[in-house]
Amino acid sequence: MNLLKLLSWEVERVTKPFLMLVTGLLVVQFGYLGYFLWGETNFYEQLRRAGDADYQMSFADYLGGTPYLLSLGIAVAAVLLYSVWIWYRDFQGRGTFMMRLLTMPQKRMTIFFAKLATILMMTFGLFAVEWIALKLQYIAFTSWFEDKMIPMQGSFEQALSYQAILSMMYPSSLVNFVIHQLMITIAVLFIFAFVLIERSFWQRTLWSPVLSLSILVVILTIPILGYAFLDNYLIYDETIVYVGVVLIAWAGVTIWLGGRFLQTKLNV
Repeated sequence: MNLLKLLSWEVERVTKPFLMLVTGLLVVQFGYLGYFLWGETNFYEQLRRAGDADYQMSFADYLGGTPYLLSLGIAVAAVLLYSVWIWYRDFQGRGTFMMRLLTMPQKRMTIFFAKLATILMMTFGLFAVEWIALKLQYIAFTSWFEDKMIPMQGSFEQALSYQAILSMMYPSSLVNFVIHQLMITIAVLFIFAFVLIERSFWQRTLWSPVLSLSILVVILTIPILGYAFLDNYLIYDETIVYVGVVLIAWAGVTIWLGGRFLQTKLNV
């Protein structure tokens, strides 16, 4: 079975949960938007009657609301949890499904990259859906208050920049976008490496999660400690190069580590 067939298989398995996640996200956000518009309009009318109508609406106020942030945070967390579950579900039933995968006539790393591509497609799909939803919510927001002749301030881009999670998802420059996507990929690779190391140890010791986490913590902290030591000696451009090299090194090491345990150490 080649990579495309495995990828198609994984995508088919994730389609229903992903659609449920996106549907729940949109229902919560648009429902909260309606509540926000109604509440802010009533609040402005109260100020107007009191002779204090200097208050201006901002899309950033809506994006800073707890229901919106909570819905987005849960969606992102769900994708990260699925990056764990995409492996552990195949170990259910004493690992018989994983055993079938590992005994298929293909390289084991094909399984690794098929699952990685599935998670990245979920992530980019979530980002794309949320971007479209944000645009529609902004259109509804501005249309509503313009119709009510209520003053507004700030642009769409400014509103996004005020929220840390949105500025991470949709940075203003292409370079930052590439760096953020690489960081997301590395986070998924660390999760994959943790699962594969832990699954390789699970028949040998009860301390397997601690051991696997310790290995990854060492890999994670060595470059950070190196940066803390070199920080005073690096200029801005050199710091950017160092961060880029570290990100690439993290990606390479986690792929190598996950692949090694998948191909030579994994027990099912």
